[in-house]
Amino acid sequence: MRMKINPVIEKELKTTMRGWRAPLLVSFYLGFLLLVIYLYFLANDQMYTYGYQSFNPRVAINAFNTLALFQLFLLLFITPVLTGGAISSERERQTLDLLLCTSFPTYKIVLGKIFVSIANILLLIAASLPIMGIVFVFGGVGISNLILLFFFYVITALMLGSLGIFYSTIFKKTIVAIVMTYLTIGFFTIGTYIIMGIYYLIFQRFSSSPDYYQLIAFLTTNPLFGFGSVIENTATNNSVFGALVSLATADKSNIIIKAWMINLTFDVLFSALLIYLSSWKLKPVK
Repeated sequence: MRMKINPVIEKELKTTMRGWRAPLLVSFYLGFLLLVIYLYFLANDQMYTYGYQSFNPRVAINAFNTLALFQLFLLLFITPVLTGGAISSERERQTLDLLLCTSFPTYKIVLGKIFVSIANILLLIAASLPIMGIVFVFGGVGISNLILLFFFYVITALMLGSLGIFYSTIFKKTIVAIVMTYLTIGFFTIGTYIIMGIYYLIFQRFSSSPDYYQLIAFLTTNPLFGFGSVIENTATNNSVFGALVSLATADKSNIIIKAWMINLTFDVLFSALLIYLSSWKLKPVK
């Protein structure tokens, strides 16, 4: 028996994945990551052929963290472009009414658009995992770290995709939906840090550093907050990654509920709410 597939997913994947563009994009992206790793090792004097310099495994771990942060920024910057026009572009092409006239539930339309919109990004991230796994040769990073990182990417992409689809259903113009998605992401990533800084400047005068629960109150929605706890076992203190880890852990190593658990829980609940609102907004009047 042929397994039933969401028709929106099946149609969109056939039109976007067939042809030469998808393989070329993956090849270009992987080649770029290999170039980044090569230049990173070269800049840290780790590419000497005859072993005049001793190899530092810390450099490999830092390269892993650099690629991990780079791919998080890839999610934050590219996902809104892919999802912001998912519904509004159908409206602009005057094909949305035809889609809504079918007996297909609106929530499946929304889920299909979200999946297809983030499929390309997740394909790039999944294809890059073997390159990031190069650090396994040198130690310091385990397979569990890689699996957790990929899981974090998937849930974060779901939230970003749901946000873009929501604005795409609200606004008729694609550019407006994309801008609003970027503004919301900017508030989640940068605005929460600014609000926390203003609060401690006015009420605390920076007399004491915030504890873990205060960080949760301000930074639950921040993907960088969750990312900091994902890499806490591989980051050093004297780096930008160490700063992210300190903000995600408040310098405590015995925390049971990690920041990434809190952040991903928010992402799942927020995504479910956005999907429901998007489906309700799309639902035609009977």
